[in-house]
Amino acid sequence: MLQSENVRALSKAKSGIIKDINFQIRKSDNFQISIKTKILALLYSGWSEAQFSQITHTPDGFIYTEIIKIKKHKKQYGIAKGWYYMLELALKKVGDKSQSKDLESRLETLFKIVNEHIEESSIIRNKIAHGQWMFALNRENTAKNEHLTCLLDRLDPVEIEKKFEIHKYLGFIVRDLVQSPTVGFHKHYWTNIVNLEIYMNKTKDWSLESKRKKVVVKPITYKKQL
Repeated sequence: MLQSENVRALSKAKSGIIKDINFQIRKSDNFQISIKTKILALLYSGWSEAQFSQITHTPDGFIYTEIIKIKKHKKQYGIAKGWYYMLELALKKVGDKSQSKDLESRLETLFKIVNEHIEESSIIRNKIAHGQWMFALNRENTAKNEHLTCLLDRLDPVEIEKKFEIHKYLGFIVRDLVQSPTVGFHKHYWTNIVNLEIYMNKTKDWSLESKRKKVVVKPITYKKQL
């Protein structure tokens, strides 16, 4: 219940940061857009971790020993590997993937979502959390990491906003998998996957640049202090 409150609070914070970014777009303040985008990236990773914990502790889901294993795996290998491990453990409640091409295909689809929308984001989050907002450094902090610096520079607030939505669908699927592996998971899986594909197709061309073109430029006025 406490983690559910955390998830809701982070969702509200996301809305506020996105409003701030839209305001900076109107002002054409690229520096503030860049800074607030990194705050949004931090927020996304925090929200993802809160949801991970929320699902791990879902009532009538994993047993105590499974919860301990999931948390230990996440602590040892990171949030993305934690998601992979959770998914594999939860899918065993449905059946043996080695005996079912359908289950194997579903797991691969879920792994792909984690890989594309959680794993890379967690790496970038770590750099931002360690104060590397403009230039990512190597492990020894002695030189620039060119690849991660490029990813930092290319962070797009619209892409991060899309990740929030995509992550929600992942949450729907995993909750069904954990709480109702023999009924809810099969009943809702394809509905959630199809809705996710519809959303991804609808938003595939959305980006910061496309938002710039759509934002109505209004004069920004300030109230005079009396």
